[in-house]
Amino acid sequence: MHILLNNRFFFILLLALAMCYPVPADHVPQQTPETQVLNTVTSIQVAGLASESEDIVWQLSSRELDNRSLSMPFLSFLTPNGIVVWNIPGVTTNAGATGETQYTVSYSEDTFSDQGSFRYVKQNSLDTSNKPSNQENIRTDKIVAFDGATTGRMTSSEDLLVDGASEFERTSEAIICPFASAIGGVIPPFCNIVEMGSAVDIRDGALHTSSGERSVAVSADVPVEAGYSIVLSSLEESPASGSATAYMHSRLQEGKMQLIKTIYGPPGFSLEQYTVGNGVVFTYSEETTTSGEISCFSKDMRYESGVRRVS
Repeated sequence: MHILLNNRFFFILLLALAMCYPVPADHVPQQTPETQVLNTVTSIQVAGLASESEDIVWQLSSRELDNRSLSMPFLSFLTPNGIVVWNIPGVTTNAGATGETQYTVSYSEDTFSDQGSFRYVKQNSLDTSNKPSNQENIRTDKIVAFDGATTGRMTSSEDLLVDGASEFERTSEAIICPFASAIGGVIPPFCNIVEMGSAVDIRDGALHTSSGERSVAVSADVPVEAGYSIVLSSLEESPASGSATAYMHSRLQEGKMQLIKTIYGPPGFSLEQYTVGNGVVFTYSEETTTSGEISCFSKDMRYESGVRRVS
């Protein structure tokens, strides 16, 4: 049996109506004062037994981790009629006045080969500093070639998860774009989780996977991104033999805040009242599986969410 599967899939969350329009979407926390960089390169060439295991769990918050509830922006209050937001020059326009955002990023890999020729190269990079729209905080690239002859077997699985939640935010404190505040005073809360990855079980084949994500930036002008890709193909002239699966699961919840009234005081002072609720609940799940003699299995997945998206 010969299977030719080439599925190039892009999932882009369309949460921006215009380049600077403050709508519900992920907005990232900034870096901590001290940042870290971790880089590893792994290279294996062996006939016999080999294994590689990796786990990354990265939690970050714009306030304090593990709060039972997210902190609202300074001088904002939840009332029976909605949320009241005070705007006071020099008081609500500083870093301590922002709403809380929390993210958990997780990546894992488990690769095992037995009774075969195994060639493996992988590069990982982690940087916890602020990133622009064309860079990532976590990046992995892996290339594997396995020839198990008649008795060998290789299994490899990867999983990338990005889980973010935030209270509402004052637009003026979150976005650099000068036109955003004129359109809307706040960015509503959100609670979004996206997971993607793959699993292969083969007797022979060539495998290439890559993953990446960005969840730290200087402002909400930079969107959150996550991506994963897999290509399983022939080893020399012989199709890959075995099975392969790639998947993406997500649940996205976006808030909605409606301005009820604004009371103005002295120049620069104001009081705003908003209703708040759940504006969007979006669930997406996809899984692609194939088995047999595999000439090509290819899948690309991408998630992008922001109040000011790049694509």
